[in-house]
Amino acid sequence: MDIPQSVIEMYEKLCNNISNQSNNEVSVIPSVEQVLNDSVENAEHEEDNSDNNVIYDISDMYGNTDQNQDNNNHENNEQNNSNEHYETTDNTLQTVQTRTNTQSKLIKIDQINIDIDFPWKLHAIVSCKHPKRTFSNLNGEGEISTFDLVDNTSAINLIAFNLDSYIMSNKLIEGQSYEFDGLSIRSVDDLYKKLPHEFQLMVNKTTTVREITMSFNYELTYNFINLNRIETLPLNSIIDVEVTVLRDYGITAGITNGNSWVRREIHAAQDGVHIKLTLWNEQAKTIPKSIIQKTLKIKNIKVDFFNGSRTLVTMANTRIAII
Repeated sequence: MDIPQSVIEMYEKLCNNISNQSNNEVSVIPSVEQVLNDSVENAEHEEDNSDNNVIYDISDMYGNTDQNQDNNNHENNEQNNSNEHYETTDNTLQTVQTRTNTQSKLIKIDQINIDIDFPWKLHAIVSCKHPKRTFSNLNGEGEISTFDLVDNTSAINLIAFNLDSYIMSNKLIEGQSYEFDGLSIRSVDDLYKKLPHEFQLMVNKTTTVREITMSFNYELTYNFINLNRIETLPLNSIIDVEVTVLRDYGITAGITNGNSWVRREIHAAQDGVHIKLTLWNEQAKTIPKSIIQKTLKIKNIKVDFFNGSRTLVTMANTRIAII
């Protein structure tokens, strides 16, 4: 490769300038040979004075003390980062170990409240699967599934949204018992209640469900409320009643907002107190046509208000027995 003449002239000029400097002056740019020689001498000197802990660095020959400080800081930072990494790892291991050692405590439905501050799990039977519902809001469309869970103490609703709704609706079977772990607890407005329990359970990303066998055999039980107390109960209360049918107004069907419905209105009474019952959808269709003077035992019916008076309306989990 040919070297340009201008480069050769520049190199010669530089060499001449260096040779003309005074012997007492220190060269600005030491030669490679000088650097290497000094390094060997420094190393030998360091070995000779190892007892005095004198350390020499070849970079000192260039006066790079700032660079040395930066290097030291960099090494210290790396060490600190390394220590932090190990500390973080230790913390992670401790957290994992704690979670592994923490066993969820088995509780009953009547013990469920928002003050629980420990991991818990629940054994319950799915007594009812409500029809899946869809909703629309500012975030888009979604779906919600609702289930009734019962044990030998009480009953409570379990709800699941969107993907959880899809998974649970395909997993949970009515009449089967399950262990639920990692559920959330939330309060619920009386307007949306399907059961008397003050709270609802909600599926989340930490929830696990497995099928189990329970010694408890679920049987429908009633806690009857007399009709003479209806006027004093809060609206949306969920109660059990036993009434006699005085008149049946028949079945009406229709479609509202794209949803079809079936309604059946009944005039009932108990101990001289009269009230209107509205049976919706499945309850309206499954009851026989002739129920005049029949006694109905109804579980989970909601207190409503229509046209200036209290009424009773059925829900998906309402159970009606004819006697």
